Amino acid sequence: MAVISTIILAASLLAPFTMAAPAYTHTATEIDWVTVEETVTVWLDSASATSTPVVAAETTTAVATTTTTTPVVVAQATYTASSSVETTAAAVTSVAVSSYAAAASSSPSPVASSSSSAVAAAASSSAGSVKANAVTASTTADCEGDSAACVGDVTHWDGGLGACGWNVDTNSDMEIALPYEFMGTLSNTNPYCGRSVTLYNPTSGTTVQATVGDKCMGCVDRAIDCTDALFNAITDGTGDGRVSGIEWWLN
Repeated sequence: MAVISTIILAASLLAPFTMAAPAYTHTATEIDWVTVEETVTVWLDSASATSTPVVAAETTTAVATTTTTTPVVVAQATYTASSSVETTAAAVTSVAVSSYAAAASSSPSPVASSSSSAVAAAASSSAGSVKANAVTASTTADCEGDSAACVGDVTHWDGGLGACGWNVDTNSDMEIALPYEFMGTLSNTNPYCGRSVTLYNPTSGTTVQATVGDKCMGCVDRAIDCTDALFNAITDGTGDGRVSGIEWWLN
């Protein structure tokens, strides 16, 4: 019994020292290495003759972490776009415009069309070639087409109300009066009235289109009467009231 009491006493004396012993906390530190790759783009100046190499920067950042989770902070670099982009675009546009201007200036200038001259030449020569394939004009032919052309004297009259039933203006209308024997006795509804006629002057090569508008009572064979306007046109203004050798045919 005395032994137990001694043990209890000893334990009670040692207990305060045991509880007063300091407690130590150990913190473990771990280091993780994070590699962040950054690419830097360098814009070339349009005026520079040499290119600048593109530098790829590799940054290694040491991040200290503890047993608790710590967010990794990565530095963000802010880059300002170089104004050389606009300069380069402007330079490219300028070069394109200059090239286009040079191409335009080197292209041959359009030559004025000679179609007007060609038309004029064709018009002047068509009169002479209109009867190239026609037979010789006759004073007895039926005058149907240029292959059966008629020829005779050409005179002119004052116009007025004609055998075809309408007024003929001698100063402006291009009309003829056919020989009465050729045209026949029928008037107004005569089938020749209104027919298109071609007159050809072999001396000058002049060709004029006209219309049958009257009947000539004094014309013999294949002679015809013309309005003043038509007479001046087919004789080129040189007629003195009667011109021989004028050919004509019904179209």
